[in-house]
Order: sequence, then C-alpha cells, then structure tokens
Amino acid sequence: MRAESGFTLLELLVVIGTIGVLSALGMTSFTYYKASAAYATAESTLHDARNAIEAALVEVDSLPAGFGLTTQTSQGPITDASASDLLPGMRLPSNVRFQVSYDPTCLVSSCQSEFVQVQHCSGVEYVRWMRFGDGVEIKLPHIAGVGCS
Repeated sequence: MRAESGFTLLELLVVIGTIGVLSALGMTSFTYYKASAAYATAESTLHDARNAIEAALVEVDSLPAGFGLTTQTSQGPITDASASDLLPGMRLPSNVRFQVSYDPTCLVSSCQSEFVQVQHCSGVEYVRWMRFGDGVEIKLPHIAGVGCS
C-alpha cells in the first residue's frame, strides 16, 4: 500500500480563492492610502505656500507686484518671476499642479487678494485657499477633482 502525498484539487482551489480575496482587500487599501498620501502632499504644499506668502507680505512698504493666475506643474522652484516674488524660496514637489494669483490693489471683500490652489496629479481631491481684500481667509479642503487635466 502506497501513501499518497500532495494536495487535493479542492485544497488548492481554497488556497487560490483565499489569496484572491486577500489581494482584493489589499488593493482596495492601497488605493485608499495612495489617494490619502496625494492629498496630504497637496495640503503640505498649500501650507508651505501660505507661509511663503506671509513672509513676502511682512514688509508693507515693498509689496510684490500683482499678477494674474499662474499655473505650474513642474517640480522645483516657482518659474514665474512675479509669483516667485510672492513665494520666496517656495519649491514644488513632483506630480503637483499649483495655481496662484495675487492682487495687491484688492482692498474690499468683493475681490480676492491672494489665491492658491494645489492638486496632486494622482489624487482625486484638491485644496484651495483664498484671502479677500478685507483680510477674510477661506480654506476649501477636499474639493473633488480628477488628476491634472
């Protein structure tokens, strides 16, 4: 009498099914954590931009020149000369769409004096910050969006 060794077909199917379920759960978690990390990068970049703006606006006698909406998607320092005056030392991470505008003549609540929007290209949400001429600030977190179109 010979002893048989090995797995039965049923045992192999149970193992393959278990691995499939676990990998599906892992992929769902991975997608969530990837989107969460992308949003955290956008939040951090917005925070850095707000700090840079505050640093640039400290000296009231030498405010930076105003400029319209500027968009940058490349990594590194701000490439627009006017925007880099408003954001001294600001460096953008990779995979980020960054938009900024500044109007030093805006002194009433009906116009935006500063505007910053940051969107990570692999995220599904972005963040926006605005300051109006009367000093009121609004931060809009978790705005739905898709990539960097």
